[in-house]
Formats: sequence, C-alpha cells, structure tokens
Amino acid sequence: MALRVLVAEDSPVVQQSIHDLLRRADVCAIFRADDGIAAVRLAAEAAPDVCILDYSMPGMNGIEAARLIRQQLPNASLILLTATVAEHLIAAAFSAGIRGYVLKADAAEDLVRAIDAVRRGATYMSPGASRPLYQRYLPTDVA
Repeated sequence: MALRVLVAEDSPVVQQSIHDLLRRADVCAIFRADDGIAAVRLAAEAAPDVCILDYSMPGMNGIEAARLIRQQLPNASLILLTATVAEHLIAAAFSAGIRGYVLKADAAEDLVRAIDAVRRGATYMSPGASRPLYQRYLPTDVA
C-alpha cells in the first residue's frame, strides 16, 4: 500500500532530512508544511495516512494541530517530533490522539519505526523519551 505522509516542521534543514529519510523508506507521497496552521489545512486537502508534527511550530504547536487533524481525519496516524522529554508534554500528546512520540535527536533511527508502529495501530515512543518515565515509576527497590 502506498503511504502518504505529511511533514510539518518549521526548520527547512530538519524538513529536508525527514523528506530524504522517508524517500529511502519508499513513502509514495510527502506533503510539507512550515507551520501548524498550514499543517491542518494541508491535512484536510491531502488526507495523508501519517502526519509527523513538530511540537514547536509557528502559529500552532504540534499538539494543537494534532487535535484539529484528528477531528478532520480520525484514521490518520499522528506522530509528534520534539526535542523535549517532559511528562506533561508526553501526556498531552497522547491525550490529543498522537500515537508516536519521537525525539529529534533519535529521529534518524526512530522515525520509520514509529511510522510502522502507528500504522499497525500500536504506539511508539523513542527510548530516550520513555526512559525518564520508566525511571519515575520504577520501584526504588528494583535494581
């Protein structure tokens, strides 16, 4: 099945890197947006299978954009791309319907895995993001 992906990222360098990575992964169509408002508009027009949304974008952040995209495209798979590991941000992302949480530092290794996971209906979190959560909830008597 041909995969259609929306990449919403305000950094041209990061956007191009993601584009190149997805091309190597045989994604058939890649749509690009530079800000959250454009991402919501383009998602409605292009109906992508997967939306990769940067958290920190002008106009509207990735979580706000995800909420609006989810209303328009309830079957779209949503992935948040961020440099931030914060429990409140992770909770807000998953509450908004995002099913993939990928750290920018790990994107080269994790992004294709995240796409595969969310397309199967699973969730994905970069190991660097899940580690602090695991450590927070790990009983202190476990070595």
